[in-house]
Amino acid sequence: MRVLVLIGGAIASIFVLGAVLLTLMVDPNKYKDDFARLVKESTGRELVFEGDVKLTFFPRLGVQTGGVRVSNPPGFDDKPFTRVQRANVSIKLLPLLSRRVVVGKVVLEGLELHLVRNADGRASWHDIIGPDDPEPAAADGAQKSGGPSAFDWSLGDVALDGISVKDSSLIWEDRMLGKRYAVSGLNVEMKAIRQGKPSDFTASFLLDSSKPELKAQTEATGTVILNAGDERHVFSDLKLKVSATGKAVPGGKGDFELGLAELKVDDKQHTAVGSGLSFSGYGAKVTGQFLASNLKDGPDVKGRLDVPDFNGRELSAALTGKAPDTADAAAYQHITAALEFKAGRGYTEIPNFTASLDDARVEGRFRVTGLEKKAYNFNVRVSGLDADRFLPAKKSVEAEAREAASAAPGSAGVDPHKDDVFTVKALREMKLDGQVTAERFKIRGLRFTSLKLPMMAQDGVLDVGQVEARLYDGSLKGSLRVDVQGDRPAVTLSYQLVNVQQKPLFSDIEGKESQFAGTMSAETVSPLVCQGNTMHGLKRSMSGRVRFSVRDGVFPGVNILGVVRDSGKKAKDALPATGAETGAEKSTKFGSIDGTAAINGGVATINDLDFKAPFLRADGRGTVDIATKQTDYTLHVRVVPSSEGQGGNAGLLGLVVPMRITGPYDNLSFSTDYLRTLGKGALDAVGGVVQGIGNVLTGGGRSSRQGGTPEKKSSGLLDGVKKLF
Repeated sequence: MRVLVLIGGAIASIFVLGAVLLTLMVDPNKYKDDFARLVKESTGRELVFEGDVKLTFFPRLGVQTGGVRVSNPPGFDDKPFTRVQRANVSIKLLPLLSRRVVVGKVVLEGLELHLVRNADGRASWHDIIGPDDPEPAAADGAQKSGGPSAFDWSLGDVALDGISVKDSSLIWEDRMLGKRYAVSGLNVEMKAIRQGKPSDFTASFLLDSSKPELKAQTEATGTVILNAGDERHVFSDLKLKVSATGKAVPGGKGDFELGLAELKVDDKQHTAVGSGLSFSGYGAKVTGQFLASNLKDGPDVKGRLDVPDFNGRELSAALTGKAPDTADAAAYQHITAALEFKAGRGYTEIPNFTASLDDARVEGRFRVTGLEKKAYNFNVRVSGLDADRFLPAKKSVEAEAREAASAAPGSAGVDPHKDDVFTVKALREMKLDGQVTAERFKIRGLRFTSLKLPMMAQDGVLDVGQVEARLYDGSLKGSLRVDVQGDRPAVTLSYQLVNVQQKPLFSDIEGKESQFAGTMSAETVSPLVCQGNTMHGLKRSMSGRVRFSVRDGVFPGVNILGVVRDSGKKAKDALPATGAETGAEKSTKFGSIDGTAAINGGVATINDLDFKAPFLRADGRGTVDIATKQTDYTLHVRVVPSSEGQGGNAGLLGLVVPMRITGPYDNLSFSTDYLRTLGKGALDAVGGVVQGIGNVLTGGGRSSRQGGTPEKKSSGLLDGVKKLF
């Protein structure tokens, strides 16, 4: 053993002496032209040494150089492919004897790298990298079987004293796609890297991008521990700060922070585990954790994200420069969310999520599958949501007029599909299966105690239903089908509305207390079917049958019996026989309104209208054009000796008045040839009956009698049902 030590010492002394002599005798600058010629002959590029080259041989084998630049290959511009102002790299010699590589600190100053892809797809680095070389054939059986070589080296044998990159820049220019990315002011400092030992690093640079258009000043810090032996590496305290500006940045500018407390990477298992994830920007913050597997071929990722309370109005102002346009200026002030997620090739899933939006709560699940054609599956539950708070504020009459003028046909920039009811292309491509359920839900003034809304779409057919809802002490069931497979969308609607209270319903729709009262029901005897992609087209093609009824109701504005009493002697003489007491109130109670609307070509024919009120009966026949609102209806009103609103004695007292009702159903006109029979007062009374019935059915809007003054009325049954659906 002593002899071996002496021999080893002698060999090392000879090696050191040779390295010193080589340093003194060899001047690498004499060979710069030879190097440049070799590079030119092999690559066609110009290699230019702008400074001296120095070699060191002991205790490190190294190279120090001043300025060096390499030109682009033929066919590219005259800008250098790469340039460096100063470079220093070295390897310690003695560790090589024990098959260890210890690299000294790598220093690069003023590095410039310009990568270009021409419009024809040719890259400026292609001649350097070249195509991937096939694996060389094994020389013997041991190498074929993957046996170790005497000269095998691994990362576990390598150590680095550090890295320093200063004032450097990288440019990537893709002239095929018209994109350019530039990294300037690049500075990187990394401490010594040893296996299993922590190494701190810092980096900073400015990113300038053309597509998307933005500039981002970026700073990164962290610590890394490399374990090449078992291929497990740990990154900790990772922080990334970005201050960005430009058109591609929401709001024009933003400051963002991304952090990761720990990231464990296992190269053997192809996994990565991240904990302490955090992201903040625009006043909002997200925290979470994740696990990524199948990194080589996938990856597949799962984890959890939490969003603590933040102000949505402030976020919107930062993103768009203005707060959201909402009916309630206090909407979106408190938002929180928490979710679990899974994602991989061909799928994204949120198996569980919860969120709060001010006083409302939303929870459920969501899944998307497919690569080219997406399929959506979801189940969402909502409680305590007043959607009206989040809808846009009502616009003034002047603003609506300006919008209508700008949207007139022929106006520049008007979307030709602006009036489309259905997005045909999206529906044809859509595949979904889901359900939305809600409790204590309000939208467009309507309040639902509960709502279940299942839906399914595939191959251009959307089915919604069966819808089930509880509202205003009544119930709603219905279904809707939209079929866009053909040239024109086809719609089929069926519903059943049972025992809904009119007064609170119409009060909510109008936003003020309604004077109408009663319990209404309506159902489709045969489904409503229509075709088209505009509201006018759908209305004009509508067909089907609807049965409707109202029980124990009140319509305001007129006391019919009082008006009949004052209309003339014949009416005044007839009323005592009925036992009616007219009273002073300005409203009329009725027992029932029943009828069936047979709809064909957008025209509803109602030939069985039956109206019953204390001491009054009426029946009618006629049509209502749903598309144009035009009404052509005749109503026969009679006075009867019965105080019952439903059933009772229907015996006539000789007072029968046929009324002609015409005009749009929200602004009806009445006429008759029986002025002398009843007098003008009775005509007004009958007009009031008709108007009352019209108001109950349609909401009345505005009404006019001959010689009368238009008067605004509350919403009615048909208008309420229309808004309901």
